[in-house]
Amino acid sequence: MTDVKDILSLAMLKMEKNFIAHNEKGYPKQPYKDFSLYDCFGFVEREMKELDASVKHHMFGGRTNTDRLVAIRNEIADVSNCLDYLYEKVLRAEQILVVDEQR
Repeated sequence: MTDVKDILSLAMLKMEKNFIAHNEKGYPKQPYKDFSLYDCFGFVEREMKELDASVKHHMFGGRTNTDRLVAIRNEIADVSNCLDYLYEKVLRAEQILVVDEQR
């Protein structure tokens, strides 16, 4: 398995984290299909809280080190993935409504 601290691009980090979540943790491949709009928004909120805590720990937790910055990058990737799921959920709901309105 790839060490996520060695991944330099956000896109690749997100892909690796999704791979780990699905294959090792049993999370669904397409969360926007399995969870409600409210759930997807909740995922964003949860991950934003984790990002906020990670940044605060970095800023106020004493000496800066690489591990703290890697943790922040990981939380950014989690937030971004959850925003992707939320966006996809909203887009799919919108498409359903457009089809219904056209009837």
